[in-house]
Amino acid sequence: MSAILIAYATSEGQTAKICRAFEQQFETAGHTVELIDLESRDAAPDAAQFDAVIVAASVHAGKHQRSAVDFVNSNADALRSKPTAFVSVGLAIIAVEESGRRRADEQVESFLNEVDWKPGLIAKLGGAFRYSEFSGIRRWVFKVSQRLFKKDLDRQGWPDLTVDNEFTDWDQLRRFGEEFSAKL
Repeated sequence: MSAILIAYATSEGQTAKICRAFEQQFETAGHTVELIDLESRDAAPDAAQFDAVIVAASVHAGKHQRSAVDFVNSNADALRSKPTAFVSVGLAIIAVEESGRRRADEQVESFLNEVDWKPGLIAKLGGAFRYSEFSGIRRWVFKVSQRLFKKDLDRQGWPDLTVDNEFTDWDQLRRFGEEFSAKL
């Protein structure tokens, strides 16, 4: 069985939750997994020490976390020599309109343009919207925005942004994990 590194950057926790699901899936299949939060103060392990690597990052304000870019760039040689995957977690992928889903493609393309690596597999997964965890002023802004832009939000297929929503397709995640495992 393989030793897999899952290196992730998360801002609100959904990418970590997704990576823990991958960890459980791979360990159940008999692999050993090391899960590392790239946003933590601990130095990430050397990717060369692993048989396979998944890098996951969430999108905020249209960009993935800098820590994920830095990790990939500092481990590019090792990443090019083994099975790898990139997992992008965000909200653009859940858009009903094609232009919104294209935005998810552009976000991944932008990340890959910043790094010297072409992953073997790429997944774009829906993230989560945790309204209940927002500050009072941020909740107020979303309530006002929901009212002001209701027609546009409805046309674009957005859910109510004044409640918590989780958009991760767990079946898609499981299938992606199976596809990655088949490459090991």
